[in-house]
Amino acid sequence: MRKLALLSACVLAVAGCDPTTYIAQSSRAEAPEISCLTQPQGGCSFSQSPLRVLDEPVELPRRPYKFFPTADPLNFVDAHGKSWNAPPRTLTDGASIPKIFISIVGDPTSPEYINAAAVHDAYCGVGNERGPMFHRAKWEDVHVMFYDGLIVGGTPEIRAKIMFAAVWLGGPRWADPTGAVVSTQGQGAARGPSFHNPLDAVPTWEKQEAMRKAKRYIERNRPPLPRLIAYLRRLENDLVRNQMPAPEDEFQHYEDEGYYFDFILDDPATGYEYPEVTDPGLGTDGT
Repeated sequence: MRKLALLSACVLAVAGCDPTTYIAQSSRAEAPEISCLTQPQGGCSFSQSPLRVLDEPVELPRRPYKFFPTADPLNFVDAHGKSWNAPPRTLTDGASIPKIFISIVGDPTSPEYINAAAVHDAYCGVGNERGPMFHRAKWEDVHVMFYDGLIVGGTPEIRAKIMFAAVWLGGPRWADPTGAVVSTQGQGAARGPSFHNPLDAVPTWEKQEAMRKAKRYIERNRPPLPRLIAYLRRLENDLVRNQMPAPEDEFQHYEDEGYYFDFILDDPATGYEYPEVTDPGLGTDGT
């Protein structure tokens, strides 16, 4: 286990700036934010904007808003220069926020969200499971792209980070890069090996409480994106740990440069390990 922790630290030390390694770097909360907020010159633009939708409303079961198919392709370039595409007839409700968090986040439909929501929906939104872009990138990168798109659309930083936290904690996740859907937003066609999302076992009320903590943390601290992702990973680990009580001897501890990494040993049912990143500067409630 110690070897795993040391290897993780080494990987973080040599990681570059592409979106995937940026997610890895977020485990070190002091990493700088590389986003359309801090580096708009990196690309950070939509083409074929403003988004047009067809007057063909679609109602999907258990969804609070009507969906509309996009009329034209919508392309987005993020802060890393990576291109993302929502093809024509991508179904979007202009929200992309998990239903269980709407009462916490507030109304997720607004003109400044619609472009980001449409591209996000192309990669992981319910109703787009047969689309050419569905699950064609890592779920972490897709959610970071959503944050970048919100910033470009004019969403204020704090609001954008709250919405990002909502999709991170409650939005869809899938195997890398073409795994089967394990999603809070609906089921899709399998495109690879099965995928287990450990948060699926967490009760809705516990996820909602975690989202409230994340919202308070963002509003009080205005964290840069890497620190926010590290905090969200900590919340995830706490949620999973609550569902899987483990004896004391199943925990190992590792310290590096002032940050503490706790690992639960492999769950025999899943083969997973669940890392936690604790910033000693945070309070006991994570704020």
